[in-house]
Amino acid sequence: MDIKQMIYFKTIVEEGTISKAAQTLHMAQPPLSMQLKQLEEELGVTLLKRGHRKIELTQAGKIFYKRSLQMISLSETTFHEIQDMQNEVLRVGITSSNSSILPIYLSQNPSFSQLSFRIYEGSTYEIIDLLLTHHIDLGIVRTPFDQSQLHCQSFLREPMVAIGIPSLLNSHMVHMSDYQNKPLIVHQRYLSLITDYCLKLQFHPHIQVTCDDSRTSMQWAKAGLGIAIVPQSILSFHHDSKLVNVIIEDEALKTDLTIITRPNEILNTSIQKLMQLFIY
Repeated sequence: MDIKQMIYFKTIVEEGTISKAAQTLHMAQPPLSMQLKQLEEELGVTLLKRGHRKIELTQAGKIFYKRSLQMISLSETTFHEIQDMQNEVLRVGITSSNSSILPIYLSQNPSFSQLSFRIYEGSTYEIIDLLLTHHIDLGIVRTPFDQSQLHCQSFLREPMVAIGIPSLLNSHMVHMSDYQNKPLIVHQRYLSLITDYCLKLQFHPHIQVTCDDSRTSMQWAKAGLGIAIVPQSILSFHHDSKLVNVIIEDEALKTDLTIITRPNEILNTSIQKLMQLFIY
């Protein structure tokens, strides 16, 4: 059993018939049927029920199809990973609110100008998943998140900032207690953090809007629909003189920018040097 047989099987399942799969694979039908037969004989099970119009997966076939997808994906990931290592491509995952951080640090060190980067953007949890499935070599994310399966190094502690129109926000509102009766716009990631802290202050926050991107929070704030509570670094994306920006001084609402790598893994020299830009 090898990857090629898994690809054949995957194609048969997805095309619905052996004849269509043979066309997709640019091969004759008899050799493909033979490959399927050999695979079933090797496994000692029937993977497909051959119908007149369409094949049907057996229970064993369903399991093998699922595992084939995983193995094919891992094979492709491994191939690209080896190619990237050979070509000195650093694969970095980063959340949208942090995406300005990397070019700022890199611009201060010209030695990285010879390297190529493949940047993946997503939520903190998407970046963690990409790291654990070996699609990236390093992630830059923001607390809070589950750190139990990761090697983590925090390098910058950042406050939250409030952003809103002048009729809703003023420069004296430097503590979360000042927002007790204000409509708030909050990224879903920080909803629990902010809500729990407000409850400790003995009030329930008025969450007007929740969203999945801090940049969206700013757009809603600009429209006067509430006060956006976002990490400070998001200000680097957008400046509007009509909006008021206020740093929230509460220590409990500060978050850490954190580099994540896979635990107990030997990192190549370029990745180690990249990490040193942030940590030291």
